Amino acid sequence: MLKKAKQKDDPQETADYLLKKHGQHEAYAIALQGAVDAQESDDNYSLSVWRDVKRLLATEQSISEKVPLDEQE
Repeated sequence: MLKKAKQKDDPQETADYLLKKHGQHEAYAIALQGAVDAQESDDNYSLSVWRDVKRLLATEQSISEKVPLDEQE
């Protein structure tokens, strides 16, 4: 699975794909493992892409955890 996501160079496309296929928690775990694998293989380009994917997923999580204004007390 990592190879399919890793082939994409667009972090947003990769993050969107992982979210749709695996959900928030698993998508972040996959991105984290992709970053670790890239670092271990000294692949700085892939590491950069996976870091962006993790950032996007973390941002998505923080947005999804916020309570909409109309639901706040």
